[in-house]
Amino acid sequence: MYILRVFLLINLISVFQLTSQNQLPIEYGEMESIENSFFSYWQTQANNGGNANFSITTNNLIPGSTKALKSEIISLGDNNYDISTSSQYNFEVIAGQKYTVSFYAKIDGASSRQLKVIFRSEIDNSFQGQNIWITDSWQRYTHTFTVNESGNSNQLKFWFLNDGVTYYLDEVSVIPGNYVNITPMNTHQSIDGFGAGIKRRTEDLYNLEDDLRNQIEAYCFQDLEVNMIRFFVYHDLEPSNDNNDPYVLDDSQLDWTRYDSDPNQSRTRYVAEALQNAFSLSNNGFDHVIGNCNSAPGWLKTNGQHNNGGTLISGGESEYSEFLIAFLQGMKSRYNIDVTAISPTNEPDYEVSYESMNTSPSELSSIILNLNGRLTSAELDHVKIISPECFRVENSNNNSNSTTNYINSMFTSPSVEAAVDVVATHTYADAQHNANWNSLKVAAQNKPVWVTESANLNSTDQSMTDAANYIKWMLRGFNEGGMTAYMMHLFYEEADAGGYSSLVAWDANGTIILPKRYHTFKHFSNLIKKGYRVIDSQTIEGELMVGAFLSPDQSKIILQLFNEGQDQDFSIDVPIGATNISHYVTSDTESDNYSLYEDVSFELGSRYTNLSIPSMSLHTLVYTIDSSVLATNTIEISNAFENLITLYPNPTDENTTLKFHEDDQYSITLYYSDGRKIYETQIKNKKTYDLKTSELSSGIYFIKIQSKTKSSDTVVKFIKK
Repeated sequence: MYILRVFLLINLISVFQLTSQNQLPIEYGEMESIENSFFSYWQTQANNGGNANFSITTNNLIPGSTKALKSEIISLGDNNYDISTSSQYNFEVIAGQKYTVSFYAKIDGASSRQLKVIFRSEIDNSFQGQNIWITDSWQRYTHTFTVNESGNSNQLKFWFLNDGVTYYLDEVSVIPGNYVNITPMNTHQSIDGFGAGIKRRTEDLYNLEDDLRNQIEAYCFQDLEVNMIRFFVYHDLEPSNDNNDPYVLDDSQLDWTRYDSDPNQSRTRYVAEALQNAFSLSNNGFDHVIGNCNSAPGWLKTNGQHNNGGTLISGGESEYSEFLIAFLQGMKSRYNIDVTAISPTNEPDYEVSYESMNTSPSELSSIILNLNGRLTSAELDHVKIISPECFRVENSNNNSNSTTNYINSMFTSPSVEAAVDVVATHTYADAQHNANWNSLKVAAQNKPVWVTESANLNSTDQSMTDAANYIKWMLRGFNEGGMTAYMMHLFYEEADAGGYSSLVAWDANGTIILPKRYHTFKHFSNLIKKGYRVIDSQTIEGELMVGAFLSPDQSKIILQLFNEGQDQDFSIDVPIGATNISHYVTSDTESDNYSLYEDVSFELGSRYTNLSIPSMSLHTLVYTIDSSVLATNTIEISNAFENLITLYPNPTDENTTLKFHEDDQYSITLYYSDGRKIYETQIKNKKTYDLKTSELSSGIYFIKIQSKTKSSDTVVKFIKK
């Protein structure tokens, strides 16, 4: 008895033309053709004193595979190339083109060791190779090369460079042109969401005619499927100290005018109504409602005012906590709004003339420790503390500012680290997109990282040039910074000569403006939902930025592709189990605004598809995945009468025939390669059974034959051309 793992297998049977950038014919690169010790299309060797055992394995494979090459290296030969495996299928290459070798590998017996991937042709001096470090878990590896001369007889080889370890190799392919690959098995941080703020602009919106305001809000909260919103904790909520006891609140001294909807009050900001309208328009609800405090009340600060910086007075932490808790409790009791996160500072490293409070890392640590304890006492433990919301992600030249430097300083205290639920940052000092996002990821120590404000401030640019800033902040944050949520500065504001940085704007004539940043933001907020995970993605083209995300149920993969360079064609991965690909585009073309295209085609089992990506365009591929492919579907079989059954022809086109060498009663079940049953039938005392295959899609299938009298069974694999 043995276990045959039945997964989706990649069909590499067809030979395509190189000039159309289709699959190069590295046949059987998935190793499924290997039967026992017979290595079809692959040659293994151990020469000049080298000793190795080559076999197949059916255990602990990557999803979608049934077999992998196992190479146990006992001792090395005289040369690096003495122990190797090579594809015996010769393929054509064209001079000047790029090619990428892609394969999965792992080792046993060490944490990491090297192998060498080799491209070799009949042309003199064509040898190209790359040493690659392999780890003890399945990973996808790539090596890209450019050939100098065209040739017809090219081979791919692997040299095993270390003894005392066992190498595993699977899913080998060579892909032409610029290549984008996805590795769903390599998952990273989970996404918390997308959104923006309504700070400072609610009163302007509610001065508009109802129809115009309603349309703007619909664009922001209905058309954009956001789940995060951020708004002010106004300093004058407590205009003067309610009393001299920071632990007993006199809520009659609080002024909620800014949150109310009273047109007779000049200080009215309609904040509560704006929030409630956002909630009611939302299709999926808001997971994160963030209260942000730019400044403590003036009476709590050294400069006696809410503007022009200043710091919290000595010993003022308890009063400040009382103020913030009063805000949280009042939003719930007065407006039935649950604030889910609170930030006690906004850009504490950036001194400005407007509402602000300068706060050092040590001062902020004291504030957070006090607030954390007070939230517990007030039974508000569910409210997250987010901090520090500095002006910039990272500043290697100044240890006194940036979110990275603040967190590095603050997290020297384990109690502060425990109290901070989310590391929050802004991106304003990263106009050239050269911040070291990884430094923030390291500093955050696996805490969620949220960008809570991001904008190209005072911009009148509505084009993809402006939108590019936001795309790059998002992709770099997700790929390099461990970012889990991204918020733009504002949902809405009025456009004027000074520009605007909101997602939606309106002009003095009441015309609504939807810049390209709005449409590109939809590629993220509408397609990547809470709980999606960042997965590995890679491209060899430096001017193409990529990012990939996997849904919690593994039924969707979202691939973002942003080309800031020249128009180019790309070979794009088709993940295992993909049954459909949707293609969304936003470009500088006026009509390309989160537009759904029907131009991506592929065959089931294809390793990649082709896509032309013009300059300054964002493309999103949404892969629908048959998640059963990724499950461990097994069929337990016995080979008791395997040799008593013949299947022909194989591969087949219209029909194939099972020939039985013994009369018996059989149950015959046809399966897709991922283990899903197609149909089942019974036959009795027949020598043959004809299987019609003309209606089947191209690919690999399994037939399970069970004897009703001998309690024996077997599985036969066939290929539909």
